[in-house]
Amino acid sequence: MASALRIDELSILLVFEMKPGESKTIPEDRIMLPEIAHVCLVVKDVEKTAENFSKKFGIGPFRISVMHTPSTRAMVHGKPVDYTLKFGNAKVGSIRLELVETIEGETIYKEYLEKHGEGIHHIGVYTPLPFEKELEKWKNEGIDPLQVNKMEAQDQGWAYMDTSKLVGCIIEILSLPQR
Repeated sequence: MASALRIDELSILLVFEMKPGESKTIPEDRIMLPEIAHVCLVVKDVEKTAENFSKKFGIGPFRISVMHTPSTRAMVHGKPVDYTLKFGNAKVGSIRLELVETIEGETIYKEYLEKHGEGIHHIGVYTPLPFEKELEKWKNEGIDPLQVNKMEAQDQGWAYMDTSKLVGCIIEILSLPQR
């Protein structure tokens, strides 16, 4: 038998009567963020910023890519949108530094750039599949997505959660196959 004891809204896991090698999370619908995947900066020019990081600070090499997302797979503030983004990614220790530039369309990146200028936008964290179940966990905690991207594989995707007032930045959840 397993039970959870709640103290100051934090769960302490107590596990009884389990076989060696078994494990459980109680409650299983709890948000769990075990690892930071990346830190993202919104920038005006991905290639110029990547060059600055590389030349001045020795960070790189950067992998530059462009991604278009159609309105059938993306939403911003609950409305279908399509957009094109340019990314620059470099490994820094155990995490990635992600640079992002909006090429066209309406995105939360563009909103951030207009309101705050260039800077740290979000931290990305891996979350379990399926994506829709993970979104539901956040919704149950009163946290809504600002922008959602669904992959062609319906159980996969990523979303930028409205956590700025809770933790000082946006948290991006990445429900993708293990890499």
